[in-house]
Amino acid sequence: MSKIFSGCYPALVTPMNDGDGLTNQVNQKAMNQLIDYVLKGGVDGILVAGCTGHASSMTWDEQITLMKNCLEHVNSKTKVIAGDGSNCTREAIEAAKKIEDIGITTHLQISPYQNKPMQEGLYQHYAHIASKIDGDIILYNVPGRTCKNIDAETTIRLAKEFSNIVAVKEASGNMEQIKKIIEGTQDIDFTVVSGDDKLNLEIIKAGGRGSISVAANIDPKRTCEIVNLALKGKYEEASIIDRKLQELYRVLFIETNPQPAHYALRKLNIPVGIAQLPLIDVTDDTKKEIDKVLSDLELRG
Repeated sequence: MSKIFSGCYPALVTPMNDGDGLTNQVNQKAMNQLIDYVLKGGVDGILVAGCTGHASSMTWDEQITLMKNCLEHVNSKTKVIAGDGSNCTREAIEAAKKIEDIGITTHLQISPYQNKPMQEGLYQHYAHIASKIDGDIILYNVPGRTCKNIDAETTIRLAKEFSNIVAVKEASGNMEQIKKIIEGTQDIDFTVVSGDDKLNLEIIKAGGRGSISVAANIDPKRTCEIVNLALKGKYEEASIIDRKLQELYRVLFIETNPQPAHYALRKLNIPVGIAQLPLIDVTDDTKKEIDKVLSDLELRG
């Protein structure tokens, strides 16, 4: 089977112009600079307006404009995935259709937040979206943000019943669940990708096919090398690089993502600013920790 989705995809930070945290505008020039930086690092595509892109702090119009501008900038040089979805099923469908109208046909659909649906509710949510849009869907299981896990049985059921549900980004941290999904979807064209950088290697070893990565914003070259080596079965070589990045993985989540990533990118001379409120800049202590990691990795602007 082809396994439609694989490789290393950064979940891109959304650069913002300086302002009061309420009315800041997206800095598209800095976004284009960030895209060029990760493409040079060897990524297989980009995710725009996901959680790391603090999409929840932007309107749909702002998100769609951002996606459209990014699509135009890459000019077919790489795959663009839309970080979309909503806790309102109707809104998720309407937004996905608008995104497809601008030319993006792969959606990272976050699991409903706030509502805390039962497993049948999660199934019905994704089933309705899959039956109403034309593009491919990557399920996004991130219980740390949604307070609700998509059980393995629900993911497998969706994967087997809808051909346009092509992958799941697993950020549950539950390797037993992840392995169960991989085993349960071996006979169909469906992939599991890591949504947690520190588990990238372990998930690929188990049969996953890549990563949607925060770290690839900061060190795309080494993050991609880990994924590509692991996909070739060169686990020891991948592990040597992965060990070097463990501190990067840690500091990028020492405060709420994407606050640390914004600071790290500014240190690399990519002027991403500070995320919209309620996100803020990192503390001075966190800055010192990030500075040390960047220095140890010899990452410079």
